[in-house]
Amino acid sequence: MDTTLSDIFAEILKLEIDDVTDDLSIDTVDTWDSLAHLTIVTAIEQEFGIQFSMVEIQSSATVGDFRRTLADHISKR
Repeated sequence: MDTTLSDIFAEILKLEIDDVTDDLSIDTVDTWDSLAHLTIVTAIEQEFGIQFSMVEIQSSATVGDFRRTLADHISKR
């Protein structure tokens, strides 16, 4: 899960994989705008076969937030 999630962020935000950390946020990455945010959400949902709620989408502002929310979804399977 961790590598795939990092790959998604690196590809969409045009970053090196080593630059993707849990602290990376919408406030610290110039390429992470609202369109990139929705692209990230869609890519994660498709890759892992889940669907985020609107609250989860709006409250996820860091890679770590997405990682924790994804882990919650996976643990409920």
